[in-house]
Amino acid sequence: MGTGVVIKDHNGDCVAACCNSFSNVIIPELAEAMAVRFALSFAQDEGLDNLILASDCLSVVQSAKASTRDRPLCGPVLEDIKSLMASFNSCSIRHVYRGQNVAAHCLARSSDDSSLSIWRGVSPVFRIQFVLTLCLDDE
Repeated sequence: MGTGVVIKDHNGDCVAACCNSFSNVIIPELAEAMAVRFALSFAQDEGLDNLILASDCLSVVQSAKASTRDRPLCGPVLEDIKSLMASFNSCSIRHVYRGQNVAAHCLARSSDDSSLSIWRGVSPVFRIQFVLTLCLDDE
């Protein structure tokens, strides 16, 4: 599974981005929950204190907002998400359609099996442009 994170400022400019991969994750909802947890950890590592997180997985967004515990499979990851969200001064999560999440999706698709890639202060345009054709061909 690949994870892509794009952090934008209030003007919509990319301030940081990263991609990473995790092995042996085959259940889509669990993969999406792990991606959200990874994004929150990355934002925390970047020293952000106020954020709006966007995900194209409606079930994970709804579960992260719910006050009840989730199903056993995703439950521990969702509890981590809720705990991480509470650690920020201001943090909300919202659902976006996949078309609004293309950059993160392409970064996730481009992640390799061995390393974490991080870009700060510049958009990883070179990587997104390279992979964008592959992403569009699949849809």
